[in-house]
Amino acid sequence: MRVLFSSSCAIGLATALMLGAAPTARGQQQDAPRRTTSSRRIPVGKDRPAPAPAPAPARPTTRVNQDSIAAAERARQDSIAAAAVAERNRKDAATRQEQMRRDSIEVAERQRQDSIAAADAARQDSITRSQGRARSREDLRVARSRNSGFYMGIAGGSTMPMGDLKTSINNSYLTGWNVTMPFGWDFSGFPLGLRFDLAMDNLTAKGNFLDSGGNPVQGRNVAIFSGSGGLKLNVPIFRTTSRFYLLGGAGAHRITGYATAANGTDSAQTIKDAKTNVGWYGGAGLNFRFGKTALFLESRYINIDTKQPPVGFAYKKTNYLPVIMGFQF
Repeated sequence: MRVLFSSSCAIGLATALMLGAAPTARGQQQDAPRRTTSSRRIPVGKDRPAPAPAPAPARPTTRVNQDSIAAAERARQDSIAAAAVAERNRKDAATRQEQMRRDSIEVAERQRQDSIAAADAARQDSITRSQGRARSREDLRVARSRNSGFYMGIAGGSTMPMGDLKTSINNSYLTGWNVTMPFGWDFSGFPLGLRFDLAMDNLTAKGNFLDSGGNPVQGRNVAIFSGSGGLKLNVPIFRTTSRFYLLGGAGAHRITGYATAANGTDSAQTIKDAKTNVGWYGGAGLNFRFGKTALFLESRYINIDTKQPPVGFAYKKTNYLPVIMGFQF
């Protein structure tokens, strides 16, 4: 701007000189008679314009202007940097918001999937439990159905004399052994059943035997052969195929093995010649079912009425308690 101003001043000055020189020349032409000649020659060019003055040299930029320009440039750069930071922050905020939105959508979807999976798992568990209960009921029904119908078994154990048969001062007995073959029929869906037994009980004679004359003799073991029958009440044990049962009935018994002679022990009562005595019994047992086979444990109290005691076995009541264990098929 200063260069343009200097140029304009130079052009104006040249124009003023030219306008001042023109009247001077006309005056000199009109006063020709005087012919006064100046010793100094002034060159005049009619047709050539006066040369333009040289432009004034540009003044050097001051330090203040340089500082202001530098400050303005720094301010511009700082503004650009601040704008870039603001844009970056805006983009970062937008990215975070978008990520939060996606995360919330993902969490909601995962929760939805988890709830669906939990509901499906609960439904499957409910179905499985229901099927399991139905299968358990069916298995129990099938297993209990195996407890019905005809059955038979084999058992053995010990026989304990009771009452006078055990406590008598003379001619008493110790614990012996037992063999039993049970068979019967259990009704399906009905707790009562039929029970029959064929059994032999052997009682061991003590060393206190006397003959009819009061002389010590060697005691003989007695064997009791029995055939009995009665009712059986079955009670299931919880939700299992095992059961508790009660027994009761009557039977026929033949007592053998004792000495039949008044003196000595040479003769012994045989089953063929023995008298049949009637008795009754009552007992209880446990039956543990394993597939088609069952393990049972039972005990019965047996009472035999011997109204006409034979020689060598002078007991009006014969009481004993067999305790047996066996298998049922």
